[in-house]
Amino acid sequence: MRMRTRNHLDERIAACEKLTLCSFDDAGSAFAGGNPLHIEIGCGKGRFITQTALQNPDIRYIAIEKVSNVIVLAMEKAKEAQLDNLRFMRGNFQDLAESFPDNSVDRIYLNFSDPWPKKGYAKRRLTHGGFLEIYKRILKENGEICFKTDNRELFDFSLESFPENGFSLSEVTYDLHNSDFTGNIMTEYEERFSAQGFPICRLVARLK
Repeated sequence: MRMRTRNHLDERIAACEKLTLCSFDDAGSAFAGGNPLHIEIGCGKGRFITQTALQNPDIRYIAIEKVSNVIVLAMEKAKEAQLDNLRFMRGNFQDLAESFPDNSVDRIYLNFSDPWPKKGYAKRRLTHGGFLEIYKRILKENGEICFKTDNRELFDFSLESFPENGFSLSEVTYDLHNSDFTGNIMTEYEERFSAQGFPICRLVARLK
């Protein structure tokens, strides 16, 4: 079903203009200092990234989302929280990534990405080798990817894809909320589906 355009969408996005980066080139003037940089690809409505940024004021964050109807809600959360360490990029990650310098990112968050379950669509999965090559270029030495999903098939696919493309795995769990991991910040999607009893899978992939 096609998503309806939110009321006054253009005006609401314009009101958050100071939080928006057109490309990575804008980050230099948007952020002060050279603190670590973390990015989230597909930030959705922004609960995860805004709460993470609130808890870690000494880290710079860039949240990427291609759906305008959705990213506006995330930007409004960040604006209300008066976050100085969070900025947003609107568009397709493959296009936006071209502006990221090599070895510029310390951590990438992939939270509940589209699983693209049909085999013919495997190349669209954000943990497919094609995307991993992009991550490898922009990640710093020993950079890492934190990956969460409720889709077991996507998780199993990723367990093979990461090592095949030069990453080592740690903190692997098929049931995050019943694991020893602490400090988890839930997305809106995660809260809804975990409440229905769906287990959440998580791993950390580091460049070897």
